[in-house]
Amino acid sequence: MTGVGRRHQRHRAGARRPLSLPRTNRALLPAHLRDRRLTLPRDLATTAHLCSAYPFTVEADTGATGAFLGANRLAGGGFFFDLHDAYAAGLLHGPNMVICGAGAYGKSAIAKTYVYRSTALTPNRFVAVIDPKGEWTALGTALGWSSLRLRPGGDLIVNPFDRGPAQHTLTVTELLAQRVTVANTLFAIALARTELAAGEQRLLHEALRHLASTIPASAASPTLTDLRHLLADPPAALATALDTTPADLAERRRPLLDACAMLVEHDLRGICDTATSVDLGWTDSPGLVLDLSALLTRRRTLKLVLAAAAGWLQGVMYQQPDRPKLVILDEGWIALEDLAITRFLQDQWRLGRQWGTANILITHALADLSSQVDDGAAAGKIAEGLLTTTSARVFMHQNPNRRAGSWPTSASPAPRPPCCATSTHSRPCGRSEAGQP
Repeated sequence: MTGVGRRHQRHRAGARRPLSLPRTNRALLPAHLRDRRLTLPRDLATTAHLCSAYPFTVEADTGATGAFLGANRLAGGGFFFDLHDAYAAGLLHGPNMVICGAGAYGKSAIAKTYVYRSTALTPNRFVAVIDPKGEWTALGTALGWSSLRLRPGGDLIVNPFDRGPAQHTLTVTELLAQRVTVANTLFAIALARTELAAGEQRLLHEALRHLASTIPASAASPTLTDLRHLLADPPAALATALDTTPADLAERRRPLLDACAMLVEHDLRGICDTATSVDLGWTDSPGLVLDLSALLTRRRTLKLVLAAAAGWLQGVMYQQPDRPKLVILDEGWIALEDLAITRFLQDQWRLGRQWGTANILITHALADLSSQVDDGAAAGKIAEGLLTTTSARVFMHQNPNRRAGSWPTSASPAPRPPCCATSTHSRPCGRSEAGQP
């Protein structure tokens, strides 16, 4: 929180307070120092000081349900929280959370603590972690989760168009829509765009529809390799479906063919280019860690695999509508760098309530968004939309130059949440907010 006392209230708008020396003392200073002013940093305080500033104010109780996460420094007692329980109780507008803060101040640690302690309370919950740095494997092993390490040339392949057992329960329209969404995201990243043009989206839609109609119902899902072959030699039926001629289609499909060839032959080769090579017991498995640490130095490939893995993961969860699910995306700043992925994640978060899925995004200072998008641009609203519609927000330590823009300011102001606490000290204290945006 902000500092306490009248002195801070008078100077809350400025980061430093100038102090002037009396005129009688100035004469004693050397000439080059007489006109200088001494500046001191303003006072900072933590929630431990709020009892003195507001002795008769007590925060609203969030309810003693969920995992024990620490002491409540505002109202006393313990602090308990669970995303699914808070949403069911009407405390949250949606079951989504953002944890942000500077590095090495406990962002991942608080998420791991929450997952570990809530396991005993919700043993039926399925937890999936997309882990770009490989830091969740040890916890997943301790909890009996499956761990998939995706790397170029590895023995594990994930097909982003594979919906798992759910593809036998979804309608043809629903199945096609999910595959098209993932394809649009992958191709937008490959072509360095926010989104594909309408003509390109329609071409991918009809191409995937054609692939689905030519594959037997009992066979595996279409793959990126299948799509690459189709775009390389499009049949006349595809041109008819697109209301064009084969000659015009041959010209229109060239950018998509080049992008698909790069995905299959370079970026996603041996990772997401063919059929899924792993068969998980989704109904029995308590959780899954997707370890992407082998791709950390290959930023473009990491973004593509992140989008492909997220699409595959969300799709296979369709088969468990009655089971609570939690999806955690660590190092989320990687996703926020690319607006195509951000748009995809925003769509997934909006559907979380329908699927019974809660989402946690772990990232650094949210002020980083200002360096990724133009102020006021429509693309920037996509990234801000993902964050400002998040009901549960946890702020860890923020560097002094990042505090002013720690949350997007262009959105409508949210009501004061029932609980908030912050710290600027080296300890991994944090500030949490829970409320309807």
